[in-house]
Amino acid sequence: MKLNLFSKIFIITFVIFLSVLFIYMYELRESQKNSLLKNIEIKANSLGDTITFINSDNMIIDDEVKILESLLNYVTLNKDIQNLVLSKKDDYQLLVKPNGWSQLENKLKEKRLNNSIKKSIFTDEIVYRHKYPILFSGIQWGFLYFELSVDEYNEQLKEMNKQFSILILIMLISSFFISYILARIISKPIIKLNNISNLISKGDLSQRVDIERKDEIGTLANSFNNMVENLEKSQNKLKNYQLDLEKEVEERTKELKELNDTLELRVNSEITKRQEQEQLLIQQSKLASMGEMIGNIAHQWRQPLNALGLVVQNIKFAYDFDELDDQFMDTSIEKVNRLTKNMSKTIDDFRNFFKPNKEKIAFNLDKIINETLELVDSTFENHNIDIKKDIEKDIKVFGFPNEFLQTMLNIMNNAKDAYIENNIVNGKLHLKVNKSTDFAHVTIRDNAGGIPKDIRDKIFDPYFTTKEEGRGTGIGLYMSKIIIEQNMNGKLISESIENGTIFIISLPLYKD
Repeated sequence: MKLNLFSKIFIITFVIFLSVLFIYMYELRESQKNSLLKNIEIKANSLGDTITFINSDNMIIDDEVKILESLLNYVTLNKDIQNLVLSKKDDYQLLVKPNGWSQLENKLKEKRLNNSIKKSIFTDEIVYRHKYPILFSGIQWGFLYFELSVDEYNEQLKEMNKQFSILILIMLISSFFISYILARIISKPIIKLNNISNLISKGDLSQRVDIERKDEIGTLANSFNNMVENLEKSQNKLKNYQLDLEKEVEERTKELKELNDTLELRVNSEITKRQEQEQLLIQQSKLASMGEMIGNIAHQWRQPLNALGLVVQNIKFAYDFDELDDQFMDTSIEKVNRLTKNMSKTIDDFRNFFKPNKEKIAFNLDKIINETLELVDSTFENHNIDIKKDIEKDIKVFGFPNEFLQTMLNIMNNAKDAYIENNIVNGKLHLKVNKSTDFAHVTIRDNAGGIPKDIRDKIFDPYFTTKEEGRGTGIGLYMSKIIIEQNMNGKLISESIENGTIFIISLPLYKD
């Protein structure tokens, strides 16, 4: 059912009034209820003050007989007290009722007693439970535990609820009439304005809104009338413009006829441009596919994972032979941290590999090469491969240190795999770093058996590999060549020697 504006305003206003009303009444009721509870608490404290005052002398001298007689008389005369417990600190607890007294076998725990309306500890009745501490000169002698009748409290609460019900009914009726009046005042001019708007929308621009008020609605009516007048003037101008437009269309038609003669040439030109754009998009798509392919070669984590496994194995061996000390653990943890950090960097390096907007920085070759050696050190030691270093320090180049480190890892891992596949015992890898006038040179020489002649020209081709399925993708040397030659303006070549292979990396020296 679709509601009109009057109904919507009435319902919203009425709901708001009711919400405010019920919130107010709820808070007021809770406040009155708390006030009644406060009165009971005051009464309980007054009873405690009176009992303590009457029995102060007897309590000081611990005259238990007189204390008990006084409590029995007081409880008998005071109908509000259902049960009264006198507890002497670290001693006995007496339960006093209007019909007698007894000593409690199970003592009440003072911490569990609180001031509230709850079920009685001794009967099934609902009572007000109150704990009153007995103090003499600031020292606690014991406490009184009252269970007071809540009949008066319930009567007062019942009367209060009755008054609140009457008040709610009165305010509900008042809210209904106030909401009706407000909805009438607000919706009437808006409905009138809506009816005039419908007539104007059908083309009758002579209509005007007849609302004479000095508030915002009156201002809106005047603005609406001014808008209609302006619209009527604009319509008249539009008719004149239509005549002028017809003449202009005739002139434009003649121009279009002339343009139509040269349209074929222009279309061909646009088609050529479109084809060039499509070729560019195809090239970008290829680069995106290459980026996805590079993301898939994250399995090159194998080497650092193997190194991690060897570190863990070394820790186990050290533990077995009682050689596990703090220095060995610190060294192993440091190596593990370096490996995991490099693994994280490797993913970012591969994913950013073909992005053109990477920032080059100056870096020392010896630092990156030493980091590479630290990553492969354990793996090479495990396979009895000796690495001989001849590194000239402070040779600085300009490029991407992480990608250069990945190139070194690719070449050295290929050498390691060759040692393993060819069953080379006591392999030796010679690593040399030096510089010439304009270039830095990194030479990696191995004695792993060399590269067969029939595949020497293919080692830098993408997806070419001699390894069995699952152990290589044929992308490592291809990527390394792109890193060195395209990204860092250097040169990467490979030469075969007797029983081995040489890889030479040449990079331009960094000059300030």
